[in-house]
Amino acid sequence: MLKLIIFDMDGLMFATEQVNCRAFMEVVKEEGYHPTFEQFTSFLGMNARDIQKKYYDYYGEDTDAEGIYKKVGSRAKQIIKEEGVPEKNGLRELLNAVKEKKLHTAVASGSDTSVIKEYLEKTGLTEYFDMVLSSKDVKRGKPYPDIFLEICQKFDVKPEETLVLEDSSNGVHAALAGNLPVINIPDLLPIPEEQQEKCVAVVSDLVQVIPLLDLKK
Repeated sequence: MLKLIIFDMDGLMFATEQVNCRAFMEVVKEEGYHPTFEQFTSFLGMNARDIQKKYYDYYGEDTDAEGIYKKVGSRAKQIIKEEGVPEKNGLRELLNAVKEKKLHTAVASGSDTSVIKEYLEKTGLTEYFDMVLSSKDVKRGKPYPDIFLEICQKFDVKPEETLVLEDSSNGVHAALAGNLPVINIPDLLPIPEEQQEKCVAVVSDLVQVIPLLDLKK
């Protein structure tokens, strides 16, 4: 029986990956490097530590990875402040359907806990979630399953009684590694075909998740 739904945030609930990509391109260029879309998409689903390791790989060991990471974050926050938090299509419809079914809900994101809570408050969606957890608060971020398993433990719910919603390959990999059923809703990139085959479903938007909630009774 389905008891718990875990939502990723960036790229899943909110179209913030486009904002983050824009900020990344601007800041890294200003730092004198040559950012690419492929570099940015390799970060998807990762936590801060792992993203900064990638900066060293791409731009050299002398790179101020922490400084660049913070500047990218500040620029993204500025864009959100000026333009608002962009919601993904069907988010509110799905959240209302989940609420009607009285399922536990959690957000599992690579963003800081403060950012998760800020976005939920800005969009008026705080009441829909029983818990928020950042990858920074567990030992290993996605693609490891630690964050999902920690949430399951806190709710005393088995992985097989849980449904994870993820947009990125790293996030889907993390769910599969923890034996958690996962639905993929792609954002910037499709996930690999071999991952798609292991998902409960791959759908184009959050509205299409609603009928799938009844598959796990």
